[in-house]
Amino acid sequence: MSKSTLFKTILLASVAIAGLLASNYYFNSSNNKVIEYHSLLVYPKAKSFSGFKLINQLESEVTIESFSDKWTVLFFGFTNCPDVCPTTLTELQKVFKNLTGKNYDNPPEVLFVSVDSERDTPNILKDYIRFFNPKFNAATGDEANIISLTSQLGVAYLIEDHPLGSKNYNVDHTAALYVISPNKKLYGIFPSPHDANKISYDLSLLLGN
Repeated sequence: MSKSTLFKTILLASVAIAGLLASNYYFNSSNNKVIEYHSLLVYPKAKSFSGFKLINQLESEVTIESFSDKWTVLFFGFTNCPDVCPTTLTELQKVFKNLTGKNYDNPPEVLFVSVDSERDTPNILKDYIRFFNPKFNAATGDEANIISLTSQLGVAYLIEDHPLGSKNYNVDHTAALYVISPNKKLYGIFPSPHDANKISYDLSLLLGN
């Protein structure tokens, strides 16, 4: 199977999953209240994942344990992205501006994962993510670890074939946001296009406000 065919297959699978979740705007909590999300699509059963190791912008390891005891919003892309990545990170900056001042004891984190480790070193990620919000985190890893993580979460991406050492190539990737629960499981997704107000509302519900 070619890389292009594999990317299309994974992307179609992601769309199918989103369609399956489209009717799941209602989540029955433990106290039997019904919560209506504006954008978040919740998996009928949270998905476990593990077996990867990334390096963040501070050159610290990111593993499954890094998701413990907090909500995390994951976004996959690359720093040379001309449109989707900066647009999405700008929306996430608006989200966290909306959430500021609500005095959450344990606010959610944003982790931007670059699938383009050939160009995106920790130093580059540090400058890139700080432009949007110094409190956001960014990480990358070698191909094996990126594939391990993305394949488990159903993230589609494709790095364009290019000569060894070339810095001029494109990367196709899904634009969805992946929500990881405090018990380290994939809880749901925010499909694109993203609306900062809707995401802010849904994250507030997750945080209990």
